[in-house]
Amino acid sequence: MKRINHFLNYFEEYAGVFSLIFTSLLVFLQVVLRYVFNYSLSWSEEVARYLIVWFVFIGNSIAVREKAHATMDALVAYLPDQGKKVFSMIANLVSIVFCAFLIWSGSRIVSGVIESGSVTPATGMPMYIPYLALPIGAGLMLIRFLQLFVQDLNSFRSARHTFTPPKEEAPKL
Repeated sequence: MKRINHFLNYFEEYAGVFSLIFTSLLVFLQVVLRYVFNYSLSWSEEVARYLIVWFVFIGNSIAVREKAHATMDALVAYLPDQGKKVFSMIANLVSIVFCAFLIWSGSRIVSGVIESGSVTPATGMPMYIPYLALPIGAGLMLIRFLQLFVQDLNSFRSARHTFTPPKEEAPKL
């Protein structure tokens, strides 16, 4: 499991960094060519757009791994630790179901695009390649939410089986 996690970490980070750097360089090149040389690349905006889409879906997985998604914790902040863990497990389960739905619906969209045989206008790339970002990104997020759920479950179980005696107050002098 550690090897798979290690591979996923590197895949997410390198794919994210590559897409972000390549997109930035491509947009910079396009601006320089357009305003300095009065020349424009016909395909650069399309490639940049699709790289950003891939970056967003892979970045979502990284955000799940780092627990960096925005959360509403106004109520949960006042709960005891066990209550926080229960709510975290419920949130992870809801997220797992949502990711499974994204994978299912994204796969249906991709198969429809493959059947239609459509290609992108500027590069002629098969249109299913940009659409694959949805099921692949959701699959990566699903794996990360499963990992978080297992961590929360193990933490909940270990906290439930440890006994902490009540603290006695020291006599006041």
